[in-house]
Amino acid sequence: MDYLSAREDESSRNKFLEEHKAFARKVACAHCRRLLEWGRDEELSIAMMALNSAIDDFRPDKGAKFTTFASVVIKRRLIDYQRSRQRFSEREVVVEDIFPSAAQVSWVEEYLRLERAAELEEYSALLEQYGINFADLARESPRQQGVRDRFFRVAKLVASRPELMAKILSRGRLPLEQIARLTGESQKSLGKRRRYLIALLLVAAREQDFPFIASYLGIRGGL
Repeated sequence: MDYLSAREDESSRNKFLEEHKAFARKVACAHCRRLLEWGRDEELSIAMMALNSAIDDFRPDKGAKFTTFASVVIKRRLIDYQRSRQRFSEREVVVEDIFPSAAQVSWVEEYLRLERAAELEEYSALLEQYGINFADLARESPRQQGVRDRFFRVAKLVASRPELMAKILSRGRLPLEQIARLTGESQKSLGKRRRYLIALLLVAAREQDFPFIASYLGIRGGL
């Protein structure tokens, strides 16, 4: 479900927020630089309220992705929250207390760096569950744009079949014969880049958890 659907009614909005809880938590944890838990840390409630506001305030014509915009909104709300708490202490928090100084790197750049690192770490852990590592992907990734386009087409067709996707994700194996019939690609070609195709499908299945990787690969809305 996308943010436009979430604007339609309360039920759709609640569903969207529930689907993006993991995203909001990841942003909040990266900002606070510690592990936050639901029901314990107020920062997560702040993050969810910010995500709810982002649904209404996002403007696609500005050129940013929704997840990028929502991340900034969440971090701004958390900064406000941290400042409000610090007003009762002996010193007030300033931006430099939370983010690196401008002489080093802007806070946006630092956040994006941390977010990308956390996302790659999470993606690596997910790949390991399927017996895949980045070295495997480096070996199997197509060098030619034409071949990459073909595999993106294959991944798009497979991702559009929920039952087929569920089978692949639960078993960790590609039904090559079935995919070959669906896509017109040879089983040999598919088998040669089996791990690469599974890696694409994992991103398509969890795009909201891997926004930077999805953006890099050109994946939108399940490819």
